[in-house]
Amino acid sequence: MTAFSRALVAAAVAISPAEHRPVRREQWQADLRDAADFGLSPTALAFGAFTTALFHRRGVRRTTWGETMTTAPFSKAATPHTIRTVPVLVRVAVLAILMTGPWLILQPNYGYESDLDRTVGVIGFWLLSYLVPGAAVTAAALLLPGSSPGRRRLGAALIAAAAVGAVVTPLVVPDSGWPVSILPAVLPSLLALAGWLVAIEAPRRGWLLLLVPLGVATLIESGALWVVVPIRLQPCIISLLGLAVVVAGLLAWRTARSSRGTRGEEHAATLVDRTA
Repeated sequence: MTAFSRALVAAAVAISPAEHRPVRREQWQADLRDAADFGLSPTALAFGAFTTALFHRRGVRRTTWGETMTTAPFSKAATPHTIRTVPVLVRVAVLAILMTGPWLILQPNYGYESDLDRTVGVIGFWLLSYLVPGAAVTAAALLLPGSSPGRRRLGAALIAAAAVGAVVTPLVVPDSGWPVSILPAVLPSLLALAGWLVAIEAPRRGWLLLLVPLGVATLIESGALWVVVPIRLQPCIISLLGLAVVVAGLLAWRTARSSRGTRGEEHAATLVDRTA
């Protein structure tokens, strides 16, 4: 249990409805205290508690019998709250990527912008396309349930490096023709997806999903989409590569979870005594 985890749980309790606070404080502090015994991350549990406090604000459900009242939801053993945290962070990443196209459409036409307009436009593009999604997915990788801490940290480091590299690469790589021009866009995307695959402990077949962003980047850089999309909406094409990475990552996550469940069932089957 770290000071950061305790502070995050305290904040989660503070923003909870008043009638929830005593029970949530007791439950979440018990979760943190017992996290190490169950091989869980205290930080992940703390983030899950904070997410629950933000988005789960319904009244306490109670069961009654005569003159007594018991709190049914809290009579069970504490369970980790990270299941909801990762999807919330992924939605933040998707929303930021989807806003990239509208942001570019709102910018002044080329040749009519001031230096300030250009600076604000570029910074906004970096934030929406790379930095905000990168930060959200990096946090999601650190909070993944069912993965070892070492894999989560390595995957998160690769994703963070990809987000920074996506900003830096176009500044240091000289302009070139097709197909070399695809590299500044596709390499950070492949690195980010590879980091996610490492974090989720994807099976071998999951790594084939690296072909998804590669194919989308090829389609964009070849110019095939630019001739069929109206000029005013063409900035939205830029969002497709980031969305392809997210979709491929979600498919890989589902594949990894189903594969992990299958392995668990096979392991359980081997423990059955067949001699009886």
